[in-house]
Amino acid sequence: MLPKILRKEVVMLPQPIFGDRSLTIAFYQAVIARFYDGFSLSTQALLRECTLGFAPCPDGVKTFFIIAPSLDAAEQLMEKIDSILERVAELMAGVGQVALCIVPPGSEAEQPVDMQDLEKVPPDCLACKFFTIIWADAAADR
Repeated sequence: MLPKILRKEVVMLPQPIFGDRSLTIAFYQAVIARFYDGFSLSTQALLRECTLGFAPCPDGVKTFFIIAPSLDAAEQLMEKIDSILERVAELMAGVGQVALCIVPPGSEAEQPVDMQDLEKVPPDCLACKFFTIIWADAAADR
């Protein structure tokens, strides 16, 4: 039996920063717990319905993924994207962008996926909008 791809936990791809995977998972869980704390209770509840995780994009930019459980949830998060980007910039040094994603109805991502093959999930299983994080020190240099 294969687990479903959508779960309310940290998803990390592909290679952990630290040598110890359990340490890496604990670190990311702590970062995400602090991430939640910067928002109103209603936004926290909305974010807790999502799957959150980190992964590099094909061009190597470290990305914080928010996979919303529905289009409605994604639209609600889109209204709060400026505060989400600010919070990511505040807590997650090295993250260059945020991807707000949904799983299109009827896509392969709604089917069970083996966690060992998570890196191989076809990209058409997610619909994402990417937002670049503008770092305060980079903006000041302009």
